Amino acid sequence: MYLFKAKVVFVLLSVLLSNTVLAAYVFTAPPRESSSKGNKVYKPIAEFLTAATGEHFVYKHQNTWAEYVAGMKEQKYDLVFDGPHFVDWRIHNIEHSTLLKIPHLLQWRVIVRQDNKTITKLSDLVGKTACAPGSPNFGMLNLFNHFKDETKQPVHVQVKGWNNVYEGVKSGKCVAGVLPKKNHKIYDADLEFTRSIHTHLPYPNQAITAGKRIPESLREKIREVLLTDEGQKSLENLRERYTGGAKLVSAEDEEYDTIHAVLIKAKSFGHIEYVEKSINMIVGH
Repeated sequence: MYLFKAKVVFVLLSVLLSNTVLAAYVFTAPPRESSSKGNKVYKPIAEFLTAATGEHFVYKHQNTWAEYVAGMKEQKYDLVFDGPHFVDWRIHNIEHSTLLKIPHLLQWRVIVRQDNKTITKLSDLVGKTACAPGSPNFGMLNLFNHFKDETKQPVHVQVKGWNNVYEGVKSGKCVAGVLPKKNHKIYDADLEFTRSIHTHLPYPNQAITAGKRIPESLREKIREVLLTDEGQKSLENLRERYTGGAKLVSAEDEEYDTIHAVLIKAKSFGHIEYVEKSINMIVGH
């Protein structure tokens, strides 16, 4: 009898623990930092949401872009913080909705050396080296989507970090580079070494989205508590890294409409259904 009761208790505990794991909402972000730094930036947000909503949130660090993209497509994430092209892709494809965003608009600049007078426009970059992060980085895709013929486009020199994009151009490693306008103004405020040949129209910035596993009432609760002083405090490390300390603000899905079209050339998003949807959207069918 004792053994039977012990087995029953064990089974019940196993079920309860299993349900607890299943009930946890997964919060994640792209693999742009080490595991320790990722946990420092994002884990406090998951812990705050757990305390503020009474639901269970966990931060899951992603180690590679392949892992991150695969998990996104398989709908393994309930809350995600990342770039506007991913935000819009999730809205259009897997029923996510936006909650909060970085308040500043995002603009990309394509830069060359100040003493390079032969490059004055994007078409001059055909066959020339261009420093940019790897695909599916938004800036990289934004630049290369200007070149529809893949045989007539810049030569991509993959670098990590906007500072290395700038240094790559300054040192002559690359003829051109793409980076956020605000970073260019930080690295070369007086345009002593580099100049811009193209500035893209502004986009809404990075945002947090919620997936369909999170009920609408809980989505609004998350938005509400993150906008409080305590919520912004939980976002402190994220804000320090991405906003210069500015508070995140409420976001709406419509702000991001059509941005996911840049992913049409991203190999990790190149499945037929997605490509067809993007082409139809572009041509207006």
